[in-house]
Amino acid sequence: MTLQGKVALVTGSSEGVGRAVLEGLTDHGADAVINYHSNAEAAETVRAACQAKGVRAITVRADASSPDGVNALFDAAVKEFGRIDIVVANAGIEIVNVRLADTTDEQFDRLNQINVKGSFLVLREAARRISDHGRIITISSNTTTVPQVGVAAYGSSKIATNYLVRVLALELAPRGITVNTVVPGPIDGAGIFTDPTVNVEYRADLIKQIPIGRLGTTADVAGVTNFLASDAAGLITGQQIVADGGMH
Repeated sequence: MTLQGKVALVTGSSEGVGRAVLEGLTDHGADAVINYHSNAEAAETVRAACQAKGVRAITVRADASSPDGVNALFDAAVKEFGRIDIVVANAGIEIVNVRLADTTDEQFDRLNQINVKGSFLVLREAARRISDHGRIITISSNTTTVPQVGVAAYGSSKIATNYLVRVLALELAPRGITVNTVVPGPIDGAGIFTDPTVNVEYRADLIKQIPIGRLGTTADVAGVTNFLASDAAGLITGQQIVADGGMH
């Protein structure tokens, strides 16, 4: 599998899942557009790691949940590389282990502003600017497929994005562009599990629910994304690829 000559833009790619996804794409030769919101130092670390592989990489500070930010991000990518071939909508926030009755208006509004509107803005701009035969991928969550206590607001925000993907896949199919969703389960080292000492009981309870017996990793998500970005996945579109260790 090679992505040589391709340009990959990944939102929220200075750390966590986004970083793993972007570095996975560059492992296969793609040039990189690294998006960050506040941590410039982390973004520069990712850029250096990408350039050490012999690919080109730029960092772009932009709020991926605002129209101006998304436009600026895509503008920078096109100005530097002249094209965009792979777009991964990864940026988002996570609010879990909060029961619906305890979810505040502010939490609900923020989730939908970032997870729903942000994804909509990135998908819309990708549809306008991505090259023919390109790849658009969103990173979702198996809270959309497995009802779980404490994830009502978060899961519903991800479900909305999944539907956008299914429709956009139909709209862009005539151009040979595929649009898919990666649906991971709980990810060790990301979200609420960034600190292994936090939510120890919650972590243990989740692992009991995973038939394969472990949390996912950022590398697991990157592996699925690499496949969907490749020529091997040219007939896969409008799909949700679940990688949750069998929870679903």
